[in-house]
Amino acid sequence: MINKEEKLITYSESIIVNTYDIDAAGHVNNIVNIRWIENLRNGIFDSIYPVQKMLENKLYPVVVSTEAKYKKQIKLNDKPVGIIELSGFHHGIYTFNITVKVENHIVFTAVQKCVVINLTENKMIAKYIKDYIY
Repeated sequence: MINKEEKLITYSESIIVNTYDIDAAGHVNNIVNIRWIENLRNGIFDSIYPVQKMLENKLYPVVVSTEAKYKKQIKLNDKPVGIIELSGFHHGIYTFNITVKVENHIVFTAVQKCVVINLTENKMIAKYIKDYIY
């Protein structure tokens, strides 16, 4: 079971908006936000239990759902910051809340649910990853 301290695990990073992220309308294409979620999720999993170590143990995090809400356009010269928080763990499902801000204004939010899969058995791990490994 996840303890209270681990429930509040948060990871953040500055995001670079590249020219190839911009669509014909002059703002970041919506699919780019999903790529940023991937980067943030990898970062927070590295703080829980590094993905490289998971792979060495034949484990891998897999997305089961993503709910995204686009609140404001992100432009080329914006300096977004992505924040992801592990907000819950229940029956093997990790729930992450994601926020992207520009100048302290929320421009994008998402909730993503993930599981960790045992690649050898092709089965979901119901225990919290640290409890499973140790």
